[in-house]
Amino acid sequence: MKKYVITFLIGLVLFFILGGVFGTLVFLPEMASWHEAFPNAVRETPDFVSGFIVGLIQLIALIYLLDKLSINDLKNGAVFGLVYSVVLWLIIDLQMVSTTHIVSYSYVGLDAVLSAVMGAVLGAVMAWSLKKYA
Repeated sequence: MKKYVITFLIGLVLFFILGGVFGTLVFLPEMASWHEAFPNAVRETPDFVSGFIVGLIQLIALIYLLDKLSINDLKNGAVFGLVYSVVLWLIIDLQMVSTTHIVSYSYVGLDAVLSAVMGAVLGAVMAWSLKKYA
């Protein structure tokens, strides 16, 4: 149980740091342009609660999968985290492209790159943590 709690806390801190940097530099400005173009459909600022829940689900699922797949080193954790994160957000973003006029393919590409970075860092660190605190 200790390894899960420590890994979760480490992941949560990293998630806030990386999410804060990427959010401030990329996602919030993009969202502002969406709000400007579609003020009745897009919030001016993201809803923190639902965004936090999405982050928790993603984080808990990543920890669970890393542990169940016995991925416990930096390299394999990074690769798995990268693939997991990119696939998850490509599914979400491409669904938004197919159903709205808000999300563009250039945004999907940018989100995939940022998701890859975030997923690789989280996967590496959390795989290491699961092994260290086992």
